[in-house]
Amino acid sequence: MREISLAFGPGQALVGTLTLPAADQAAPAAPLGLVMFNSGVVHRIGPHRINVKLARKLALRGIPSIRFDLHGMGDSLRADGVLPYERQAVADLGLAMDALQDCAGVARFALLGFCSGAVPSYLAAQADPRVGAVILYDAFAFPTPRSRARFLWLRLSGHGFDPQALRRDVRRLGRGLARLPHRLFERLRRRGNETFKQAGPSEQKQPMMVRGLGELTRRGVKVVVLHAGDDFGVANYAEQFRDAMGDALPREGLHYGFLASIDHVATSTPAQKVFLDAICAALLGDHLDCMPADASPAPASPAAHSAAEVG
Repeated sequence: MREISLAFGPGQALVGTLTLPAADQAAPAAPLGLVMFNSGVVHRIGPHRINVKLARKLALRGIPSIRFDLHGMGDSLRADGVLPYERQAVADLGLAMDALQDCAGVARFALLGFCSGAVPSYLAAQADPRVGAVILYDAFAFPTPRSRARFLWLRLSGHGFDPQALRRDVRRLGRGLARLPHRLFERLRRRGNETFKQAGPSEQKQPMMVRGLGELTRRGVKVVVLHAGDDFGVANYAEQFRDAMGDALPREGLHYGFLASIDHVATSTPAQKVFLDAICAALLGDHLDCMPADASPAPASPAAHSAAEVG
């Protein structure tokens, strides 16, 4: 394994680290290279150095990678401000793919969109035909009837049916039921009069994403949607993303994973192993259920029964 720090892009403004398989490693040519970058304002090493660990783990299996800082983050210089953030991030990802292609000879790439990095990764996958896989981690979550019911059951189970907690939950349920007629009326009014109000960004998000995912999968891009298990109120089962998007979502090329036993930034060493195994499985295999069950840490909640639920 070799690691090389480099500056690249116009004016050598971007800084990254290449992790390459050993030159004498007896392995077939890598099918793709992995691109990792900042999550929020976290340095390119990732939370708890998770990107470093992932890069080295993949290098041992013949996969080269680059982890780099976007313009204005970590060690990279600020951008000139001509492009808005998302377009600049997409351009930066293209430059990182160029650098990895030049140094490792790969022509196809996977993008790891960790939390806030999911949107730039998703957009870059649409813009660049070299992207063959994109992993969207803990970013896109939409509630469903099943997720709400599951969350309610988890709350009740977690409190052990404590009377005080039950009273609190009953009050919340009552408030929700009281608002239900108003919500139904608003929904029916929107459906009955399409000209009454233009659809807002939140109403447009799901149909736009369905179309975007359809375009990616038709191109042969593998899309993996992963969620951690530390906020069961947001996402709490593997198929939630598909259920929320509906039947229009393409059936082929999309994979889902729910890492029930880990927190968002994979704080503990066992949680990091679960995360790393899930990413490796997403890149190197067709399913996430090749992860060993005994790799999961102690459950963080009563519902965290396994390392991953897979859809």
